[in-house]
Amino acid sequence: MSLYRLIYSSHGKPNLGYHDLKDIMEKSEKNNQLEGITGLLCYGDSIFLQILEGDSCGALRYRTVVSKTYHRISLDTRHNNPELIECVPIESRIFGVWSMKAVNLSDLNSQQVRNLILKYSASNTLQPQTMTSEQCLNFMQALAKFFDKDASFS
Repeated sequence: MSLYRLIYSSHGKPNLGYHDLKDIMEKSEKNNQLEGITGLLCYGDSIFLQILEGDSCGALRYRTVVSKTYHRISLDTRHNNPELIECVPIESRIFGVWSMKAVNLSDLNSQQVRNLILKYSASNTLQPQTMTSEQCLNFMQALAKFFDKDASFS
């Protein structure tokens, strides 16, 4: 089994609302379950940061599935300027408990969120374009711990 992780960021369209985020989440869960993709989607400061993980019987097929998923996402008009941060082979899934979990940073305690962002970046607003892939991954793992105290996030 070959596993890959893809991390990207993009800018949300102006006035992106709750219903848009809910629709993105529902479609992501449905599509990802069919494709064997897991991950975490974060939205805050008009920025999306997402991690996709998945597997298959062959690396070529899986990379195609991850690439196809990223391509489909990049065509969504609710965001623009998608930037690929990382696409690498991995040993195991980190976010395997979720077909997709969406986190709206504005729903969380703002001071906790700012402290968490500051821990992994030079800014107190979400700006993945200024973060390394490792910082993005560590930020998302820490963010996930807010939502699933029982899950194992290495």
